[in-house]
Amino acid sequence: MWDGSGYRLPVTSIHERAAAFERDHVRRELVAGQHVWNYRSGGAGDPVLLLTGGAGIAIAWLDLTPALFPHFRSVAVDYPVTVSRGTDLTDGLLAVLDAEGIDRAHVIGQSAGGMFAEVLAQRAPDRIRSLTLTSTGLYGPEDVERLRGRIVTTRSTPWEQTRASIRAALRTTWEDADEAEFWIEQVEAATDLAGSEGTVNSYQRLLELAENLEELLREPTWQGPTLIVRADDDVLITPEQTQRLIDLHPGCEVRTFADGGHSLLLSRPADYAATVTEFLLRHSISPARSVPE
Repeated sequence: MWDGSGYRLPVTSIHERAAAFERDHVRRELVAGQHVWNYRSGGAGDPVLLLTGGAGIAIAWLDLTPALFPHFRSVAVDYPVTVSRGTDLTDGLLAVLDAEGIDRAHVIGQSAGGMFAEVLAQRAPDRIRSLTLTSTGLYGPEDVERLRGRIVTTRSTPWEQTRASIRAALRTTWEDADEAEFWIEQVEAATDLAGSEGTVNSYQRLLELAENLEELLREPTWQGPTLIVRADDDVLITPEQTQRLIDLHPGCEVRTFADGGHSLLLSRPADYAATVTEFLLRHSISPARSVPE
């Protein structure tokens, strides 16, 4: 609960917290272009659009939304497995905002979701209330060969072998997380739904960003309230990649944790929730509003 000085996680199991997330958020489905979007919406107040990492699962936000609920309305999206291009992704996100009757939203992006949030901010800065980018940066030329290789390998490797490799990578990333098994199961379920082609599409989205870095750096972007959060021991996003975002938002606030790895909401959930919520409260201007039927 929120006690005025900081956020404390409910003393419940991860499965109970997941059930609470499902209970407190309405499931909605939307067709945008040729893609089917599924998302969750719950709470009341200033809207917050939640963009998770590459796995693209809305439930990843289950430990943040309780901190948001007293003041904010959460909209958490699953990325359609059919989306391979950034324009289709941002079209879909804007369609979700339109469907929810949201003119402007606070946008929080974690990992790959932070990259997508930056693209959205460049595409439609008038739809942004504030921008929070966590454990993220901008991919560039140094990532192109790696991402192309992953696409080739995924297409040429039997699916069960690819699945095992993804699981091993998750175990390495979340080796210090107490609830790693739950999250590995969630990502595996999403990966199985995506299959080989959906996994390729997730890499294609990132490859497009890496190949178009120079264009991203040239384009005007959101210059309003921006918070960038990272951990010094994040092994997936380099300081140089994060610096690219900082350079795009010269007036941004930067919060750096000494440790916590790539997934701060897993490793330091109370710190993450308190940092993000305090920033949002400073930039919230609307009284609580009802969630649309």
